[in-house]
Amino acid sequence: MTQTTGQETEQKPAQDAAKDLTAPCPRCRAAMAYVTALPHPQAPEMRRTVFLCVACNQTRNYSLSAAMAEAYAALFGLDRPESA
Repeated sequence: MTQTTGQETEQKPAQDAAKDLTAPCPRCRAAMAYVTALPHPQAPEMRRTVFLCVACNQTRNYSLSAAMAEAYAALFGLDRPESA
């Protein structure tokens, strides 16, 4: 039997990670796709993150921390979000 320490982390498959980072559409509950992250006009430490619902063809904007915006960009294979 092997033991793991608290410092070791178990890596999730990409699909499992995507489930954790998807935003459900408020209208139809389908998973929305990450589009981009722009600098937030009033809060420089935040990013205005844009998601698209393909089923509804609508976008939603969410204010996220820079770290979360970078996590979405990495997950979806896009360039790093624009910085302020």
